[in-house]
Amino acid sequence: MFEYSINDKLTLKLIDYQDTGELFQLINSSRSHLDEWGNWAKEIQNEADTERLIKKYLLHFAGKKGMHFLIKYEGKPVGSISLKQLSWDVNSGEIGYWLSPDFVGKGIVTQAAEAILEYGFTYINLHKIEIWAAEKNEKSKNVPERLGFVKEGVRRDNEFLHGNYFTMAIYGLLKSEWEEKQT
Repeated sequence: MFEYSINDKLTLKLIDYQDTGELFQLINSSRSHLDEWGNWAKEIQNEADTERLIKKYLLHFAGKKGMHFLIKYEGKPVGSISLKQLSWDVNSGEIGYWLSPDFVGKGIVTQAAEAILEYGFTYINLHKIEIWAAEKNEKSKNVPERLGFVKEGVRRDNEFLHGNYFTMAIYGLLKSEWEEKQT
């Protein structure tokens, strides 16, 4: 399946059924880290659950609703990044990401997000791309801030996890803003 080399260490690979075992192991080994900011990983308890997730991802791709990639560092899967929530009425999408805790803080997600921005703005001609991050998740918020996104606002108490509500920060980047940074 499709792979895109960002540099000599970092690759994005479109997720498909061949990735079932590696993706399940990555989710399972990152579970406590993932559960801190979301509850989706609780639905992935075995490889059959992982196959259902991959089927959903492939249906998103086939329906032009999203693209979901494994982030590979030196050939090893270390996380995932998606261009999702594609809306063709307004030519917009959203980037979502997660990384194994062993690889956080190395600039991997920022580089992967830069590649997704280039694809979204250059090849599929999106007008706007958003990133949503929990207001208290500083590491996740650093990604859009480093990439020049504008903090457009917050969705107060938008997520409910571990008996608490989380406010989500919403960041946006317009194609014209991205193009200015490329010159």
